[in-house]
Amino acid sequence: MLSDPYSLLPTAYRAAVEVVKSPIMAEEASERAIYQLTLAILEGSPPQSPKAWLRVVARRSACALLRSEWARTRSMDLSDVAEKQPAYAAPASQSSWIRECLQTALTPRQRDALDAAMTCNTIRAAARTCGMEPRDFRRSLGSISRRAKALLDDPTMTEQPLPGCEPGMAV
Repeated sequence: MLSDPYSLLPTAYRAAVEVVKSPIMAEEASERAIYQLTLAILEGSPPQSPKAWLRVVARRSACALLRSEWARTRSMDLSDVAEKQPAYAAPASQSSWIRECLQTALTPRQRDALDAAMTCNTIRAAARTCGMEPRDFRRSLGSISRRAKALLDDPTMTEQPLPGCEPGMAV
């Protein structure tokens, strides 16, 4: 009985790369073949010759990938990406102004949430950093976004504190 199907991953990769010639697609096809082998083992009907079975399944998976949209996706020229700045990005001076004004318009907890959102890779990690649940963290980000939009619409809002962050209020 085969205890570790992933030990046969190089065999599946070699069979798939013969068909697709792309390392990324060969990896995907070999992973799919290993998955099928794992399912066969879990069902209680492992193949008599796992290596031969795996080579056939890897080739078939590679052929299926070639027929799918996966193989038809064309890569983008990286020089185009480097040249064009997205239209949605705020100019650097405007974004720094928003950050400065936001610091005075946010509650301390929202400031912590904004800092966590800027430094962490995922919402779950950022929420954990602030001691919040991810659902509450997303709500907090929504509130921060609304306040930032309000600041952009009316820059005079910085003189008066927004509701919820008046000086002297307990948080």
